[in-house]
Amino acid sequence: MHNMKKSLRIILLIGILTFAYSCGLQKSSESDLNSELPKEFFQRWKLDYGMTNGEKISRLPKSPSNDYEFKRNGEYLLYNADETFMIGTWEYDSEEKTIYTKRDNGELNGKITDLKVKSITLIPAGEAIEGTPFENFRFYYVPKSE
Repeated sequence: MHNMKKSLRIILLIGILTFAYSCGLQKSSESDLNSELPKEFFQRWKLDYGMTNGEKISRLPKSPSNDYEFKRNGEYLLYNADETFMIGTWEYDSEEKTIYTKRDNGELNGKITDLKVKSITLIPAGEAIEGTPFENFRFYYVPKSE
């Protein structure tokens, strides 16, 4: 009887440790992913200007149109002028040093290739962009100051 209780305790302890370890692993892999990104990335960004074929685009919508806010959980909010927003997801590719943004349906809609503390550069992407003039667009964002 004593050996059975001891065996049950060991099995229970192994189960708890395995569960705790697997939860810790999952959490650390997400935080490892985020640790490569500067903490300043996780904020709201406003559109500063756009360029196409090396020329600045005039008459871009004023902020808050097209503001992005990146969350640590892998989601982003894309704000409209009336402060409503769409939710999408982002993924960081550490080899390419690129962040890929996707719509809520999983369709790629852009990539951030030049990530700095005070600016990010968004390149539109996706089937609707390929082969159109938008393929050559670059949008430059700066932190939105409250």
